[in-house]
Amino acid sequence: MSALPEGEFLLPLFPLPNLVFFPKTRLPLHVFEPRYRLMIADALEREKRIGIILLRPGWERDYFGAPEIYRCGTVGTIEQVVPLDDGRYNLLIHGDVRFRVVDEVSSAPYRTAKVVASPESQRNAERSYAQREWLAELSRQYLKFLPDEAAVPEIATASLDSLTNALIMSLNLDVEEKQKLLETDDLIARAEQVGSDLENRLESLRFLAPYRRGSDPSRN
Repeated sequence: MSALPEGEFLLPLFPLPNLVFFPKTRLPLHVFEPRYRLMIADALEREKRIGIILLRPGWERDYFGAPEIYRCGTVGTIEQVVPLDDGRYNLLIHGDVRFRVVDEVSSAPYRTAKVVASPESQRNAERSYAQREWLAELSRQYLKFLPDEAAVPEIATASLDSLTNALIMSLNLDVEEKQKLLETDDLIARAEQVGSDLENRLESLRFLAPYRRGSDPSRN
């Protein structure tokens, strides 16, 4: 994977109506629309980068055009690709860094924007460690309530940003709420919000545990 350019650069956009993608996570994608097949083919010949970004409410009215998007998304690098016989693709995308849209420069054959990378703000190492340990413990407690409880050894070694963003991706939150979390520049503040949400869920799960068997807390 080549380094991102400094300053503004061009990025093909893959807008999605119901998914917010975060750095340090992975996303499987099935690409079937002709315009996005072309986008992926072009990306594979270049830096293998695309921009995953959320469509704003009301996108249904102009889905096959260029409906309005949020201004913050995540640069994704194509890690794995399986071309299918009919031109579709199955992909695995790795989230690299947030980006902010400066200006859209093209909508055909697919949307392309001038963007700038937007890393999270620098953080205090001591506070980051404390937040990471807190989130890791909450995650282990939460896993105990899953129907098919299984250990996740990555929790022990995941960085704060990896753990925070993976939790956001996995929790059943409104996409608008996830978008707000993506736009939160301070990683510790983002982790604080996710941890508070997990604490509330755990409190409810402990209360309901005697009455529920085999349920999936991620749907709560």
